[in-house]
Amino acid sequence: MDSDDVVRTIASEVLKRLAADGTGKLSSANGNSAPTTDRPPLSLTSRSKASSTQGHSLVLMTGGDRNLDHALSQLGRIGDSCEDTTVVLSPTASKVVGVPAVRRAAPKAKILMDGDVENILDGVTIVYMPNMSLNALAKIGRLTPDSMVCILAVQALLRGIPVVVSKDSLLPANADESSVPAGVQERIDRMLSILSDMGVSVRSVDDLCKTVGSASSSSSSGTCSVGDDCEGCGLCLDKNPVAVQAMVDSGADRVGSSLGVRPPADKSIARMIDHTLLRADATESDIRKLCEEARQYEFASVCVNPGWVSLSAELLAQSPVKVCTVIGFPLGATTPTAKAIETRDAIANGANEIDMVINVGALKSGDDELVKRDIEGVVAAAKNRGLVKVIIETALLSREEKVKACLLAKMAGADFVKTSTGFSTGGATVEDIALMRQTVGPDMGVKASGGIKDRQTAEAMKAAGATRIGASASVAIATGGSSGSGGY
Repeated sequence: MDSDDVVRTIASEVLKRLAADGTGKLSSANGNSAPTTDRPPLSLTSRSKASSTQGHSLVLMTGGDRNLDHALSQLGRIGDSCEDTTVVLSPTASKVVGVPAVRRAAPKAKILMDGDVENILDGVTIVYMPNMSLNALAKIGRLTPDSMVCILAVQALLRGIPVVVSKDSLLPANADESSVPAGVQERIDRMLSILSDMGVSVRSVDDLCKTVGSASSSSSSGTCSVGDDCEGCGLCLDKNPVAVQAMVDSGADRVGSSLGVRPPADKSIARMIDHTLLRADATESDIRKLCEEARQYEFASVCVNPGWVSLSAELLAQSPVKVCTVIGFPLGATTPTAKAIETRDAIANGANEIDMVINVGALKSGDDELVKRDIEGVVAAAKNRGLVKVIIETALLSREEKVKACLLAKMAGADFVKTSTGFSTGGATVEDIALMRQTVGPDMGVKASGGIKDRQTAEAMKAAGATRIGASASVAIATGGSSGSGGY
């Protein structure tokens, strides 16, 4: 068994344990399915005076000993800014950093060296790693956590909790930076890039707390707690209301706010819809009608087979409606080269958005590298010219495989994950949308497609975290009418 096989095997077992934690449960008082988490959502309105400081932060300390005094200083800032702080030390950190030093830096913090993952993450709004070691970087970046701090970091990412890490403790304190071989430094830089692709905020240790303002603030002045140091984390209604609205629409369950800030207004569900016609017997007349309806109801896009991209782009040239097409459709079993060529052709013909089908068989065979390379090829072909949505075909996957597919799509640089082709054994479910949203976090889009025929179902998908709806019954959804029969 080679090293890649070992990595895949370990990652698979870890994901199984994570999946067994019971995340993604759904329930509602009226009997309709809706997403729930064990963490109460943060209201868009201001918090009470009793909780005027930041939320619940989790600080993960590893064995990194370089710039340790700076790391402890940042720990003190976190402890002062948050109403609750929990510090978890790895076995190495308990020796290198030491409990006494942690207590001096953050006297009010709760200090742990072990515990139940579910309980530790309960209520956490942000995770910090002020002295991340090279060992921790490698384990988190390759999704092979074997220690409590690394498992907590991966679990936080799976739940969409912001993770902020310092890159200043990667080398040992006694190492000379100028003596590090170029190849080693390049590998470290590549690993940090992977972490960023996974949604982790990588910073210098002295800038670590500049994201504290992403939790809720109730300052009477209505300004972010970090003041002029704010770098625009995108989670503050006061500083960036447009970005906050986008994140609310993306299923975010925590949003920064301060007194006097007006919550964003809801958007029409029509602008979430990809008006879809992928039947083999679709005629030119059908495509013209599809585009006409998309203009009339202001749908996000029309989704058509590649042969109709040129006509659709011509018909919608003077409108905000995008042209979406499908790649490797509907089986996903073509080669990465074929998908990349198909994508370039579609973009050249006027496509703005690409819905590609992953290689389902490769995923189920454990060939994660092929799946990731497959997606990366399409992302590269569409770069700067079109969004990429990755269809994972949820009806054919186990819960572990759904999580893995979403993470691979995120790491490959895709813009969306999408449930279904509409041509397999099942379509979108509220449960799958909630799991996908929880896995990719607030920064990626989630598209529900397959079997959505009425407004009620579409609204349930939106409530679960979907930002796009793929449907042939688009007009019925937008108007609240009956969809009748038929399919894609």
